[in-house]
Amino acid sequence: MAIVDALLGWATITLIVNRSYGLSVIVLLLLFFIDYALINPKAYPYRYMVPAVIILFILTIYPIYYTVELAFENYATGYLWSREQAINIMLDEIVMKPHPKFFGYSVYTLYKDYKPTQNFLILLKDSKNNLYVATQPVKNGKYEISQFKALNNGKVTINGVNYALIRSLKDPSKIVAVSVNGRIYNYFYNPSDSETIPNLRFFNVNYSSILSNTEFINPRMGTFFFTTTYGFNKIVSAQHKYALAVRTVTENGRSIEKSVLVNTITNQIVQEHDSAFWDVDPKTGNETQIIGYYKFVAFNNFRRLLTDPRITGPFFSVFLWTFEWAALSVLLTFIVGLTFAIILNNREMRFRFIYRTLLIIPWAIPAFISIIVWRIGFFNVSYGIINRIFLEQWLHLPALNWLGDPLLAKIALLIVNTWLGFPYMMVISLGALQSIPGELYEAASIDGSSKWYSFKRITFPLLMTPLAPLLVASFAYNFNNFNVIYLLTGGNPPIPNAITPAGATDILLSYTYKLAFAGTTGRDYSLAAAISILIFLIIASISAINFKLSGSFEEVNR
Repeated sequence: MAIVDALLGWATITLIVNRSYGLSVIVLLLLFFIDYALINPKAYPYRYMVPAVIILFILTIYPIYYTVELAFENYATGYLWSREQAINIMLDEIVMKPHPKFFGYSVYTLYKDYKPTQNFLILLKDSKNNLYVATQPVKNGKYEISQFKALNNGKVTINGVNYALIRSLKDPSKIVAVSVNGRIYNYFYNPSDSETIPNLRFFNVNYSSILSNTEFINPRMGTFFFTTTYGFNKIVSAQHKYALAVRTVTENGRSIEKSVLVNTITNQIVQEHDSAFWDVDPKTGNETQIIGYYKFVAFNNFRRLLTDPRITGPFFSVFLWTFEWAALSVLLTFIVGLTFAIILNNREMRFRFIYRTLLIIPWAIPAFISIIVWRIGFFNVSYGIINRIFLEQWLHLPALNWLGDPLLAKIALLIVNTWLGFPYMMVISLGALQSIPGELYEAASIDGSSKWYSFKRITFPLLMTPLAPLLVASFAYNFNNFNVIYLLTGGNPPIPNAITPAGATDILLSYTYKLAFAGTTGRDYSLAAAISILIFLIIASISAINFKLSGSFEEVNR
């Protein structure tokens, strides 16, 4: 218990320090529950629930909390960082100066027991073959600092440390080592020297992360960096694009001294509004977004769903189709399944067990296989069976774009879902039919009832009593039936003039998935989270209706 408490306590503190307050509260609740279950004798039965509660909190409660939190933020592409992170990213941005100077370089490393160590220095060479020694980078705040100075007759002193070049006796043009106060740093790596390629892995693992964050400073020549433009091939004269500065600004009609972000190239103050930082063009005054940050926006995402016509139109189209899709799927599968169940319920029918087995096959085959077969084998425009054989060869009609036309794509989805779902409806209907007493039909027959009238007055009412909750559950299942939509149409064809990745055959769940993970123009996690909450409310309402129809609440009350 002490070990568990220590680990969970450490995790809670770490999460709080990293501002993951929601997860820290959940871990703290787990800590209290585990201690309560293990210490209190009256809580003995709860000990067996500890693993399940851990899984419940981490895999269910926290994702729900995180989804709700996202729904009230503006977390999306371009707004993936906190304000502090966005500022740090801007301050870290480096740009080359106009007419930049370049240095080639070689790395010299101190060896111990014939192995390279973390001690190294860099020998720089400019375009005129002048040589400079750069000291080993030293941590200074956020960055590593390395000072470099030109060599004079192969020697230089930096901060009281003497550096001297050691050249090859056979080829004096080659510098094989550098003496640093008597310690020898041997030649280790140069990106232009193919003989040092075996040392590249050690360089990448041990030195590159340091050098990528290093400022090489010379009081006369300025600051140099490894840049993303040239990677680790050259050191370039560059500068930070943005810097903090104290400027006089006007706020509420008063001039005050304030620390602001400044673009060091244009010397313009960076503007901040609409959860983003903006560069200002000094000539035109036009603003260009640099980077955005996420923050609490209250009900703005829900407001966008209801007021922005570019989002509202596609959203309500998807919303209505989701209900149509779920209702029609239940209706069609139930009609087909019930029809086959009535046929197979005839005891005088020969081979009905064989027919029943064959009709269950669509249910037994994995759904994703059936969906792909339907998409490629039946609905393909060029070589699908429906177009090539039924329409072109038999009926001499033009081919139909099954998956490219909104109406035809919806019909294709309903056909496939009916194929996948009718065996289930057939099985439950067959079971319900066999529970209806035969005496009822005999009495109806004596009274002169027709088969249709008997079905309407006896069969159907008695069927709906046990099947109604199952039909409601089937509606809830099809409401979120992501697999068929995603594998058959992918939600396509797209809805014109929509700024979100909405398709004519998207249901709410596939639309949410595309918003969060598959958008080609960006990902809007917060809007997807807001829609997820709406889906939850709808499914919760459907589940409440299902409980009401099945009498579960009454059973609990008793």
